[in-house]
Amino acid sequence: MNTREPISPSLTLDLAVLTRAVCAALGRSAIAIERWQVRPVGAGAGAATEGVYRVSGTATDRSTRLDWALILKIIRPAAAAWNPAAREIDHPIYWKREALAYQSGLLADLPGGIAAPRCFAIEERAAESCWLWLEEVEDSYGPRWPLAQYAHAARALGRFNGTCLAGQPLPTYPWLGPPGAMRGLLQAFAFVQDVVRDEATWQHPLLRAAFPTPIADRLLRLWHDRGPLLAALDQLPQTLCHKDAFRRNMFAPSDAHGQRQLVPIDWAYVGRGEIGLDAADLFGASYSTFGVEPTDLQAFDATIFDSYMAGLREAGWRGDPQVVRFGFAASTALKYGGLLLWLNDLADERRWAAWEARSGQPIDTFVQHQAGLVTYLLELAGEAHELLRAI
Repeated sequence: MNTREPISPSLTLDLAVLTRAVCAALGRSAIAIERWQVRPVGAGAGAATEGVYRVSGTATDRSTRLDWALILKIIRPAAAAWNPAAREIDHPIYWKREALAYQSGLLADLPGGIAAPRCFAIEERAAESCWLWLEEVEDSYGPRWPLAQYAHAARALGRFNGTCLAGQPLPTYPWLGPPGAMRGLLQAFAFVQDVVRDEATWQHPLLRAAFPTPIADRLLRLWHDRGPLLAALDQLPQTLCHKDAFRRNMFAPSDAHGQRQLVPIDWAYVGRGEIGLDAADLFGASYSTFGVEPTDLQAFDATIFDSYMAGLREAGWRGDPQVVRFGFAASTALKYGGLLLWLNDLADERRWAAWEARSGQPIDTFVQHQAGLVTYLLELAGEAHELLRAI
């Protein structure tokens, strides 16, 4: 079977590839696909993602009828329109990294007890496009995880990061994401600082309600004093990192024995990173996107950090906890205190809908939530500077 049928006016599916992927998913040597349907899932487009779809249907193996479902992720250098370097193999947002990570076998046997979704087929398309046919993974929770699940995830990420820190050699693939990407990331979004400096920004009623105590000077100080923190982050122990490990990129399915597993998805940034980086994303991005059940930020911080440290120890790393705490605090404060992209959109009510859709919250609730996080991030920045003098 080698015919092609359209998924949409712009997407045509190769039935031979689909059949091969479904066979692999079902563990069958030969099947006949009877029908299929497609629907978009997730956030869709990104720096290297053109779209994500759930492709499901029925097939037959002789007289046996089988239901199946796969995830189709289409990657291409979308970011090249504004950043041509996305086509460079060692760039932080190199577009083909996830496909190469699957092809290399790196994601087939990850350390620490985490697992990537299985990849059943990689389809090279024309015009710089790859179609990844992936295992569908189902989460055991809703959009918001409880603290207990974050403890499990942080511990697993600690074991994952700790394996290389404890002596297993770091992979040397040339396409792995490079270390030290924080500096370039902050510079790419430096325009946020102009928004912070603009006094008119803080006159918005939503911000005046969310920040009764002015906060602009503290945010500008975080930016001005970023140099020593960035330099120290570059000197921290390096390990293999996911580099985008937050709630929406992780699933917690149960195995046949009812035990929770951790399956991170979206390995587009996988590469070398500093200790504490994956824990920082788990904390900052998960909270910002309403991925945790209502909780106190200090309790959320303690749950993630303490569990991450336990995972590092279980992997055999015996280093200084203050070094890990610095990596966590500095990475979280710089990344999530420096990239306040929502702040730029508040002045235009037409842009509110996008943030409400992403968060599932009305704009006033969204802003109040971000305000709590920003205040906490500034405390983490102060802690990072204190730790810098101690380590």
